[in-house]
Order: sequence, then structure tokens, then C-alpha cells
Amino acid sequence: MNADFINPFIQGVQSVFTSVANEAPALGSLFVKAAPYSAMPVTISLSIIGEITGEVVYTMKEADAFYVASLMMMGMPVTALDEMSQSAVSELGNMISGHVATIFYGKGIKIDITPPSFKLNATAADFPNMAKVSKVICIPLKFSAGQVFEVDIAIV
Repeated sequence: MNADFINPFIQGVQSVFTSVANEAPALGSLFVKAAPYSAMPVTISLSIIGEITGEVVYTMKEADAFYVASLMMMGMPVTALDEMSQSAVSELGNMISGHVATIFYGKGIKIDITPPSFKLNATAADFPNMAKVSKVICIPLKFSAGQVFEVDIAIV
């Protein structure tokens, strides 16, 4: 997969986390996820449509989702993925993807995103576009306290 398709996601995640949570997660080593696709227990997925098509899944462990939701809710303690915290994490996926779409537009590539879909314990069947590609690129990002937030990208 072309780095021109990956870098906007890295920029988008780090920019949004910096502006919303005042923390830019550190970039880990990118890798390819083997088929069949699997995600961590908490996922926010959305489709990319336009000049580039595919699916993006933001995924993390449940405890890490508590941390992310807490960041989104201005430090309010989060100990469960209730409706409010699910909404906060979903909105994060929406914000990141909107920022990524803006970056692509600035490069002359027009894309749009679908609304985010929050899932707990999703299976490979929940991500049909991931099965259509030979490679799913994973961008792991790590917060200063050790939490991991992954961006899985499948460009069809």
C-alpha cells in the first residue's frame, strides 16, 4: 500500500488527539495483519468512498477504550463502555476520519466517509471490506501511559 494513503491517517490521529486530548500518541511499527482479519474487542469502523475506497477500523482493548473515552470527556473517569463513552469514542473516529478526508482533499484526492459504527467483540464478518483485500495495514499508536490505539486500513 502506498505511503501516500497511510500518512494522512497517522497525521489525522496525532492531530486530533493533540487538539482534543492534549496528547499525541507515539507511532509504533506498521505491520500487515494476516487474514482472516481480526480486531481488538472495541472497534469503530467506517467506510471510505470516492476516489479511494475501503474500510478503516479504529480498534483497542476495552481498558484502553476507557482511557480514550475519558480523554474525550475532559478527564471524567470512565469504567464502563456505556452509551456516553461509546458515543465519545465513536465521535473520535468520526473526527479523525474527517480530518483524514481533509488531508486527502488537500492532496487533490476526493473522498467521503460513512458514519462510524461502534462494535464490541466484532467478528471478521462485521468487516466485509477487510476480506476483499490481500493486506490490512495496521498503524499502532501508543499513549504515554501505555494504552494502544490501532488504525487498521483496507484500501480496496
